[in-house]
Amino acid sequence: MVKRNMKKFLSVLCVCICLFGLTACDQTKPVAPEDEEIVVGYSEVIAGYLLPEAPEVYGYFFGGEITGLDDFTNGGAEYTEVIFDSLGFPVDGNGFLTGIESWKGAVKEAGSFVSIGESTVKYGNKGDTLIVDTDAQFENKDAVVEFIFEDGYNKKLTSFAVNLNYTFGEKMEKAGLNTLLGMGIVFIVLILLTLLIGCFDFINKAQSSAASRKKQSEEGSGTAQTPAGPVTPAADAGDDEIAAVIAAAIAAYESESGSSAGEAGGYFVRSIKRSSNSKWNKQ
Repeated sequence: MVKRNMKKFLSVLCVCICLFGLTACDQTKPVAPEDEEIVVGYSEVIAGYLLPEAPEVYGYFFGGEITGLDDFTNGGAEYTEVIFDSLGFPVDGNGFLTGIESWKGAVKEAGSFVSIGESTVKYGNKGDTLIVDTDAQFENKDAVVEFIFEDGYNKKLTSFAVNLNYTFGEKMEKAGLNTLLGMGIVFIVLILLTLLIGCFDFINKAQSSAASRKKQSEEGSGTAQTPAGPVTPAADAGDDEIAAVIAAAIAAYESESGSSAGEAGGYFVRSIKRSSNSKWNKQ
């Protein structure tokens, strides 16, 4: 019994040691001071001057060629990359334009920009990116501008976004609205499906009615037709004509052979009857 309890204790101890080891491995390495200085400087220039569209900064860096964020948006991703490459500050064009839209949305909701605060740097989850969080103050709310840089030689900016700081009540309000919206969409879809299924009865009745009318129409047109019999008056008239032709041919033959109707052995047509012999039946 003591040995069994000791085995259980050792097993639990091994599990705890493994967990502590994983926790220690999860600790991120510190960012080098020179890398921190570079990415923080880039982030604060963008958040404090470029995004608020400071005229003196645009004039200093771009020489009047670009006067605001709309110039980047209108120029496109490749144009944006070329402009920043000329400054020795590589950026991802699509990521930068997406960040501009995030900034405009924050200004629309939180009011105009006031100032920036402190910045913190950390490595990303995979350890190949540097994340800079820069505090920013707007008229109605505070926010954090998150910049993501590649951990390479040039420290390329891949993307950034503005995250507004919401109060607990605002978060609950948004969660409630999202829940109501989701449930509303589900109920609307269910109601539409119910109505669609209910229409199947009317569709079946309409199809049955159409099939019945079609059948009645076909039956009516079939009784109006005259069935073709084996013998028709036209056929009888044709037989009489054929018999007359045969009789005339026989009479002509008799006259040529020297016999007449009054002589013995003459040919007389008394009547014409249909023969029951199948060989003489007209096909």
